[in-house]
Amino acid sequence: MTDKSNCTIAVFGATGGCANATLVHSLLAGYDVSALARTPSKLTAQLLEQGLAQETLDRHLTIVQGDATNVDDVKRALVKDGKLVSFIVSGLGGKPILQKSLRTPVTLDNPGICATSTETLLNALRAIYTENPSGAAIKPLLAYVSTTGISNGPEDVPFWFRFLYHVLLAVPHVDKRKMESTLKWHMAQSETSERFLRAVVGVRASLLTGGIDYRSGHGWRTLRVGTEEKPVVGYTISRADVGEWIFEEIVKKHGGEWVGQRVTLTS
Repeated sequence: MTDKSNCTIAVFGATGGCANATLVHSLLAGYDVSALARTPSKLTAQLLEQGLAQETLDRHLTIVQGDATNVDDVKRALVKDGKLVSFIVSGLGGKPILQKSLRTPVTLDNPGICATSTETLLNALRAIYTENPSGAAIKPLLAYVSTTGISNGPEDVPFWFRFLYHVLLAVPHVDKRKMESTLKWHMAQSETSERFLRAVVGVRASLLTGGIDYRSGHGWRTLRVGTEEKPVVGYTISRADVGEWIFEEIVKKHGGEWVGQRVTLTS
């Protein structure tokens, strides 16, 4: 289990359901967290509405105002009390937008947010290590939220959802694939000095349901879990459950058995 006194977490996409749930569970458990948010007041309001005490936020949460595609902003979120964080949780993603197109009826308000923010994260880590070479000895673990439907392995989407995933959601999935490809390439670097993360865990969730409320799920223990090679196939999953699973299985266990895996999660 993780020693909370030596563990800090940076959360990106903290106002989204999955990362928000991970953030809440981390704060309630007494972990120190740094969260990047374009509108800090929005994040604070979300946390208070879920029942967190202002005292908990004051003691354990640092909100960094900024953009996940800005290297300087990301650097500020990655360094807490002068030290690089132990874990990074990213739940970034664009907002779906319907458009009049038979080929691509669904796009995103920011079609490249996942790929761009991933490049920014790696550039920010590179800059941090360049400025403080001794700090490169301690590298963070990254857990990111992705989606089923983009696997190179066995089909991980139910038959009746395949048109939705492979046709209607083609544009959003391009962004997720680019994000995953960038991280796979990065972790394949032969020189450890060229790898800025100690490990990566991809979380490919089924179709996400629910909003911003960490109490709205069925519980992380109810989830079915697989890998890219042996995926579990399901229709939907609560954002709250995804966030709780990341906290319980990745943060608390240093990634545990899932290090280096692309995990499939479904209800």
